[in-house]
Amino acid sequence: MSKSMIEKIKNFSLVALFLSTVLLLYFFWGNISFERIGLSNQPATENIQKITAAMIKPDKVIVNFGDGNYTVLPASKSNLWSNELESDSMTKELSRFGQAGDILVEEIAYAKYQEVMRYRSINAAFTYNIPTSDFCKYFHIEKPSSYDAIETITSVGYSIAVDNSIFIYDGKNRKYYRLVADGSQTVTMDFPSIISAVESQGYVNYYPVSSYTGEDVENSTLVPQSVESNLSKFEFRQDTYTYQTDKIIDLAESFFGENFDFVRKIKEENGTLIYMYGYGQNVLIVDTDGSVEYKEEQISSNQQGFLESLKTAVQYVSEHGSWESLNGARLTPYLKTVISDPNKKKGYQFIFGMEINGTRLFYEEGDPIVVNVTDGQVTYYKRNLIDFDQEELDAMAAYSSEDAFSSVNLIAQNYLYIYNVLLQYGDINTDLNPDIMFESIAAMVTDMQTGYLRLANEEAREIIPVWIVSINDTDIYFDLYSAEPVSYSKR
Repeated sequence: MSKSMIEKIKNFSLVALFLSTVLLLYFFWGNISFERIGLSNQPATENIQKITAAMIKPDKVIVNFGDGNYTVLPASKSNLWSNELESDSMTKELSRFGQAGDILVEEIAYAKYQEVMRYRSINAAFTYNIPTSDFCKYFHIEKPSSYDAIETITSVGYSIAVDNSIFIYDGKNRKYYRLVADGSQTVTMDFPSIISAVESQGYVNYYPVSSYTGEDVENSTLVPQSVESNLSKFEFRQDTYTYQTDKIIDLAESFFGENFDFVRKIKEENGTLIYMYGYGQNVLIVDTDGSVEYKEEQISSNQQGFLESLKTAVQYVSEHGSWESLNGARLTPYLKTVISDPNKKKGYQFIFGMEINGTRLFYEEGDPIVVNVTDGQVTYYKRNLIDFDQEELDAMAAYSSEDAFSSVNLIAQNYLYIYNVLLQYGDINTDLNPDIMFESIAAMVTDMQTGYLRLANEEAREIIPVWIVSINDTDIYFDLYSAEPVSYSKR
């Protein structure tokens, strides 16, 4: 072999070696997500669909029996709303309505909407806006072109006051609509039977705030006349502690893949752990408060709608920590809030709450799970769950119930405290007349419910049962049985 030929082979080998090195460096340090090349375990598709189906449900179902008698059923304790079309449910009746043929969409004034819903009626209210096309697709409702006038659906209801009609609230645009079926066809909806079934089974009475406080207060917010509860305090642990090396490494590998050796680890003075891949394109933060936060540079341009983005978020959480505590304590997720185009980027931010044995868990600060899906890619994920003794919680479910503190008496006992909280947040800019302060505060209440509370104090180790009094986006917490003030927060 000639000397020139040997030199050519050597040069070719050097070029090949150089290109291989570049490719390997790009593979290990470039902005490539390992789970996208199949290194992570894929949960079963049917399980993802099951979790997703359990989340797309109303926050509550309001039933009006007429003559000012109401009940409010939380979604977690109601079978009225279901996506199983073979069962008697609101979704089944809505599907029947969608098959009625031509449907007229008529925008109506809020006063008209209020008027018809004062009759015997039923209304399912979500805490987020669902694009109309996704709503109809998911709940098997035929979508005529007339529905294009309605951008989102935030609540949907029926009233005996008007035949062959459904009433919609579009929360994004703050508009109310009446959907009227073609009179030439028979509509087989049977919402009255659903209302009668709730009435016959017994229910907790709810009345407007104004019915308790007299004519001087105008407030249609529904609050219960009395509530029995078996909720008790219980101890909890953080989902993760920074000293739990094996647990944290397992979690980190779910983000960065099996080649975890190429991820840089930084430990801050306060104990917070930071894992970084590449040059900051992918960052995982394990905080001392038990939270885990992950950020990833966006590289995807696969636009997804509401439903597909939600499925992407659900699957991501399933692959990166699961929907339970890392030790297996049972928490039931629900979709709490949806924000469109967060940070002016095309996509959705999904905020998930948690229920424990059917009771919602509220956080003084933050939320259990937050996921940003940008153009089909999860670019932000924060997880801050709790862990607890599951057997202790199961035993507590059998405790006998006792009367919670009266909802109206709670406001009467604490209106000055509520006023000072609102003053601190700037929700009230003028002094209220002391003689009518109770009436003024009562008129502002937008919601009252019971639940569990996790305090923000890292030293707190108990979950406590509370009343939550909401005034717009301010939540004020009181002991469920004594009505003593506990805390407050801003959403």
